[in-house]
Amino acid sequence: MLGLIQAFEAAGAVAEETYSEFGLFQPDKPSSRLERLYTDDSSAFVEVGDSRIHYRESGDPSDPTMVLLHGTYSSLHTWDGWAGELSDSYHLVRLDMPGFGLTGPRRRGELSLEYLIETVGEFCDDRGLSAVTLVGNSLGGGIAWRLSLDRPDLVSRLILIDAGGATLLARLAGNLMSLGTDFVPRYATPRLLIRLVIRDAYGNESKVTPELVRRYHDLLLRPGNRRSVLEIARNYAADHPGGKADDAYGYRFPSLPSSYSPSPRILDDYDIEAVSVPTLFQWGSEDEWLPVSFGKGLAARVPDSHFITYDGVGHVPMEETPVPTARDADRFVRERP
Repeated sequence: MLGLIQAFEAAGAVAEETYSEFGLFQPDKPSSRLERLYTDDSSAFVEVGDSRIHYRESGDPSDPTMVLLHGTYSSLHTWDGWAGELSDSYHLVRLDMPGFGLTGPRRRGELSLEYLIETVGEFCDDRGLSAVTLVGNSLGGGIAWRLSLDRPDLVSRLILIDAGGATLLARLAGNLMSLGTDFVPRYATPRLLIRLVIRDAYGNESKVTPELVRRYHDLLLRPGNRRSVLEIARNYAADHPGGKADDAYGYRFPSLPSSYSPSPRILDDYDIEAVSVPTLFQWGSEDEWLPVSFGKGLAARVPDSHFITYDGVGHVPMEETPVPTARDADRFVRERP
């Protein structure tokens, strides 16, 4: 009898895995289950405004502080490699921004780029942080440099890793909505699709492990997370009408982000030329989402900047090749006290 039960359980597990991989309609996964899977002893939650922020701290608080911001559809886990490399020398604080990871959507109202900027600042205030090195990848990089302009008291240095602005975000939302409905990006998200997107982002596909894909897919299925990018991009486009964002928000047939043609032109009221703190740009040479030319176009507008390219690496260098990127970040901070 016990063997029969075990056989049924094994068959059920295989069926669940197969459906997660190929099933078109993917239901949400309970946040309580995901928290059991993706928290550890350093995980904590704090109420910031109308969001319950999941974050982790490592290192000695008396050491220099780095605040780490992930990109679109990602989570604080993208910084695991950096935590292993830098926690002996730095106080690292990383968070799941609202709409992502285990934080999930805000309780009231929709998400916007401005809300994310404000919330990251309020989170840092709640944790008593100041004069931090603010590090951001992709969407997180766009938030980081904008926050440095709003809060010069908070940010002493910037590290921007394949940093997007809202240009990529708006193009992404227009692409996802190209069929005229949000059903596809909100529900039709088999794990196979997530695997293809991550491979599109990476320079070395062999580093796209099953565990990595599972984590991205699981956290995407936290209730509310799949609508987050659409909300942010829709609200961004709505706040910048009359041609400023319309061209970036135009619909097209669904395609991978590497098919976009991003421009370093900033579509909002922030001006990256106003960034006054020392800024390190880290960029993957094989990033087809935001190519090196995009990054250099941004860096050329920042008065005090340094640009490093990583050969064979894609859109998320700190995840794909954590050791050299972390060591370069450490060198930058030590040389720019």
